[in-house]
Formats: sequence, structure tokens, C-alpha cells
Amino acid sequence: MREAMDSAPARLLDHLPAVFRAADTSGELRRLLAAFEGVLFGDGDPDRPGIEEQVDAIPRHIAPLPGPGMDGMACPDRFLPWLAEWVAFTPHALFAPRALRRIVAGIVPLYSWRGTRVYLEHLLRLCFEEIDAVAIDEAPGAGLRLGQARIGMDSLLGTDSPFRFRVVLGLQGAEPVPAGFESRVRAIIDFARPAHTAYELAFGSPAQAWRGDDDAEWQG
Repeated sequence: MREAMDSAPARLLDHLPAVFRAADTSGELRRLLAAFEGVLFGDGDPDRPGIEEQVDAIPRHIAPLPGPGMDGMACPDRFLPWLAEWVAFTPHALFAPRALRRIVAGIVPLYSWRGTRVYLEHLLRLCFEEIDAVAIDEAPGAGLRLGQARIGMDSLLGTDSPFRFRVVLGLQGAEPVPAGFESRVRAIIDFARPAHTAYELAFGSPAQAWRGDDDAEWQG
């Protein structure tokens, strides 16, 4: 052990003034500093990384997806919920690690649109690869529409519906809607919508839903 310490590169010793280096004829100062070098710089054992190696690993631990200079590595799965909270994505428990990595990596540029239709459209597509089309009507019609109105479902008598919008989602060949999918979609809409608003959710063709066709499955 002593021979290994004597032969190891003396990084700390080399930074001392020459008078101290010349005075270390016994090698005791070199061996003393070698203990600190093992803590600071590591001793080559991957199970005992030095502080320098741990600091170098910080970019990887806060990167949801591999980036330049990361050798194809990103943060461990156990760090993803913590990273999601950093970007204020509170529904992170609804998503598996692969999906959560994609969401965390792409959500920050959307925040300049928060509270808008554009934000909700992009967020739904980012969160759910199953979604093929998103249509949001910020002023859904109220009242009776001849040939289209369904009493008790999409019609109101003598009133309007302020601060209400309608979301219609088209899925990629998913018929019927997968179990549990609607509740996850609603969690994202509740996360993204302004607190004073209410909404209707439908699955089907957005074009058909705007015409009032029966092919859209309404969930008011």
C-alpha cells in the first residue's frame, strides 16, 4: 500500500511551492496528500468515485435524454420524478420512465404559452404518443342547433357557458379508448387549463365532432 502511494501521481504535491516539495525527502508529505487525492480525484475504483468524478457526472444526472459528450447516458430512472418537479410537471407519477424523459425534455419551451390553447395542444401531444389529432374549441356553441342538438348532453336552454372549452382527441387506431387513458388525459388537461375554466372531452374525429356527428364519444 505504501509503495502504491509513493508511486501515485502527486497532483496536490505538485501544486505546493518548491520549497515544500524539496523538503519532502522522506516522502511523508507525499503520502499524507495522497489520502486527500483519493477522496478528491478517486483511486480508479468505479465503486468509489472521487469528488472530481462526481462533479463531472452532474450534467448527466440532470439530463433527461442523452446529450453531446454524455456517451449515450442520461439521468437514472430514480432521479426522473425529482427532475420533473424541477420543471413543475406535477403529474409525473402517471408516466413510465421512457415517456417521462420525453416530457421533461420537451416541456420547458412550452411554458411561454401556458394558459393558452396552443400550450394544451402541444402538451397533450408531448405526453401521449397515442394521440393522432387534437382539436380545441375555445367557444363551444350553446343552445339548440337544429339537426345537431342532443338534449341534456350538449344543449342549454336560456343560458350560455362562459369559460368553457371543448377538447376532441383522435387516437392512432385505438378503438375503443384504452383503459385508464381517459383519466390520464383529464389529469393533464386539469394540470394545464386555467383554474377558472371547465371543459368537455371527446374521443373521435375532430372534424366529425365539430359537425355534431355521433362518431365522437362524448365525455362531458
